[in-house]
Amino acid sequence: NPRPEDPDLQKVTWVSGDATDPAVVKKIINDSDAAVHAVGLLFDVDSGLANYNTIVSGSGSLPGEESTYDNITRKTMFNVVDAIEKKPALFSKTKFPLAFVSCAEAGWPDVPGGKFVDEKLAPEWLKRYLAAKRAVEARLNESSKIRACMMRPSLIWDWT
Repeated sequence: NPRPEDPDLQKVTWVSGDATDPAVVKKIINDSDAAVHAVGLLFDVDSGLANYNTIVSGSGSLPGEESTYDNITRKTMFNVVDAIEKKPALFSKTKFPLAFVSCAEAGWPDVPGGKFVDEKLAPEWLKRYLAAKRAVEARLNESSKIRACMMRPSLIWDWT
């Protein structure tokens, strides 16, 4: 979780809103010159592990009834991409900077043995998690209006 006293983070405009609502996302994107998508959850409602989010989530939250990997990761980011692609650009040819927090495991197919782990060893909930992350990465790579930065951390945590 961000530390409020961090001088670099004080330059960021923090907004809250329902990222599953395209109208909310459109307004935020239209008022922005760059964005970071860090919306996600480790265990969705279909994983059978949702209660563990109180331990692994920085906010200690539990996923709602509609909190699937597809809804929370893919659909919220597609709302952002759609808003950027429809954003009035006037005469600008500048691509919109957009950072996406993916996961290291999204790159498994690209490393030796990764495809085997991905297909044979990963549990079903992880396969759905990765499908959502990979769908977002593919969409970002296809967009001509976005300058994407995809970060693939293994785990993100806070020592406090």
